[in-house]
Amino acid sequence: MLVTKNAAELCALLVNELYGQLPSRIVAALLARGRSNVRDLVLHTSLNPAQVRHGLALVIQHNLVFYQTDHETAVTTYEANPQASYHLVRVGKILDIIDRRYGTMAKNLVNDLLMLGHVEIGQLVRYHRLKHGRKKVAINGEQNHDHDLENGDPDDLDDPNDPFDDDSHFVNGNGMSDDAKPIEADEVYDTMAQLIAAGVVESVSTTMLQSPQDLKTSVEQECMREFPNGVRGAKATGDFDRMVKSQLKAIGAERASTKRKLQESALYEPSNIKRRKLTNGGMSNGFAGDSGGSILRDEPNTIVRLNFDKCLVELRNQKLIEHAEDFVGETTAQVFAALLASLCRKVYRCQQDQYTIMTEEEEETYFAGVRVSTEEIFDHLCPNVDVSTGIGTASEDDIDIRFAERIRKYPPQIQGSRLNGTLDEGDEVLGSDDEDYDHTGEHPKEPHLNGHRNGSITQNGAKSNGGYAGEGQPSRSEQMRQMRQHLLILAEAKQQFVRHCGQNEWTVDFGPLIRQLRYAELDTMIEDNFGRHGLRLTRILREKGKLDDKTLPAMALMRKPDVHVKMAEMEMAGFLEVQEVPRDNNRAANRTMFFWFFDEARTLKRVLDNTYKSMVRCLERLEVERYKKKNVFAVSERRDVQGKEEEMLRGDVYNEYLEYLDIEKKLLSQVSRLDDLVSIFQDF
Repeated sequence: MLVTKNAAELCALLVNELYGQLPSRIVAALLARGRSNVRDLVLHTSLNPAQVRHGLALVIQHNLVFYQTDHETAVTTYEANPQASYHLVRVGKILDIIDRRYGTMAKNLVNDLLMLGHVEIGQLVRYHRLKHGRKKVAINGEQNHDHDLENGDPDDLDDPNDPFDDDSHFVNGNGMSDDAKPIEADEVYDTMAQLIAAGVVESVSTTMLQSPQDLKTSVEQECMREFPNGVRGAKATGDFDRMVKSQLKAIGAERASTKRKLQESALYEPSNIKRRKLTNGGMSNGFAGDSGGSILRDEPNTIVRLNFDKCLVELRNQKLIEHAEDFVGETTAQVFAALLASLCRKVYRCQQDQYTIMTEEEEETYFAGVRVSTEEIFDHLCPNVDVSTGIGTASEDDIDIRFAERIRKYPPQIQGSRLNGTLDEGDEVLGSDDEDYDHTGEHPKEPHLNGHRNGSITQNGAKSNGGYAGEGQPSRSEQMRQMRQHLLILAEAKQQFVRHCGQNEWTVDFGPLIRQLRYAELDTMIEDNFGRHGLRLTRILREKGKLDDKTLPAMALMRKPDVHVKMAEMEMAGFLEVQEVPRDNNRAANRTMFFWFFDEARTLKRVLDNTYKSMVRCLERLEVERYKKKNVFAVSERRDVQGKEEEMLRGDVYNEYLEYLDIEKKLLSQVSRLDDLVSIFQDF
């Protein structure tokens, strides 16, 4: 797969940062040379064959490299996976969002998967219990080997053949940690079942170790055997395409078999999911009971790995929630978060191409879209959210019900950098879908401010009538009605975060929303570099298309010389393009028309490459700073010093250590901000 020079350098640096120099050199060679075999890698990496094979095993286990074996020549070739290499820059963001969504144990399991690569579930459970819990009761270095045997634990941690059974994770090697608690295997299995059912973790099949292009080619070659005379004619071509598509769907169904088995169990049905919210807003470990864990316990040899596609969906949701909070407020943004959480249970990836392997369900939801009802959104809403706040009041005469309750069948269209606010052909303006709303149990309507009823609210939350704002919880029907007002706010916003697509149905059009974010980032970048005049010219060209240099000054209300200077400056930077159309064969300058235009795809490629270059420089600078402080790290990385740097290090050494930590924090924060741009411009 072709990548730019800066992207290849960035991928190699990220692999080196997490997994070391050996896999980094192999990935760098594959990105630079393309598809190679072991002999080629030995030549280009200056490593011996044993080192190359060891490194290949490591990078294949972490999905950083694909391989393909030719059955005729029995030669195996290897190809880099730049997307998986780049995803390593998002490890911190992924762990943070997993912690908030699914809990601490889920975060630790995902972290273990990142370190181990694809691994059997049984081995992962043992490794997790060894690393994050107390292995045995130990006093002064003595270990009680009967701790698990007395309870008859089938996942005995004292397996002499266990590759993960060592004491490297213990402080001072005595098998004790201050705050460690025994971790039950059932609890780990339940959490893993939750992650697999949600799609964050996926089961691994042999077809996943091939690149999508090679997999499709091999399937086509197998299907060609059914056509010994070749594929000729429209009918044979159609039969061949249907056969290839059918086999690819079967491969996708095989990959999702474990997830589907967990989702089909009664425990994981959407109507039966019991989400126990924690005080920090995260999810409790497991849904309810141990059904999912028992399914995985019966299949301990199932190999799993982290699904970065689903993690990207979670990161996109977080970005959209932050974007919505800037425009509609915190409470409405939390309702939007509940909508995204219920909606994205059926959204498995942000983008797809011709080589993406999808099941029938994934293909249907991707092309037809996903809709959720108001009840589903309410079930995913955090109980701590007070939906009565964040909404203003207006008299009934000032509200156009038909406009507020309009239903859009089709996604909005973007004109230039703005959404089309008018109804498209086929869209409908219907009456309220809330006409069957049951008002039983609702408080009588009274004038209120910010959604508070029955008395005024003081600054400390007490009511003027002696009660408190937390007393008298509203009924479910009233809460759903208030939540629905937030959904209408999201649908009526200029950004159109939500589309009211049917009777009591809602959806999110991710494409237009991401394009809005993309244009907003581009506008900010252009304004910072070329000022308000440059931004004005860019927006005009984006909306109108190609314009003559004589027409542009009048539309931009600028002097012609100023326009020429600014346009030439932006062309040199790669943000605008010019097309010359001569009026005659002489091609004289005074007989040539110059049409300026904004090429979005070309501009994004240029901006992405510059972003990769900036990230490379940040990581290289970090390596330089580490080299400068190598004497400090020689002391701080000792096992008896880790975690006690302030007590164990000398004053001047500790100050140098803090200075490096401050530099590292700034550089990695800048890399994270640059990754946000890459996500918006390319991955979301």
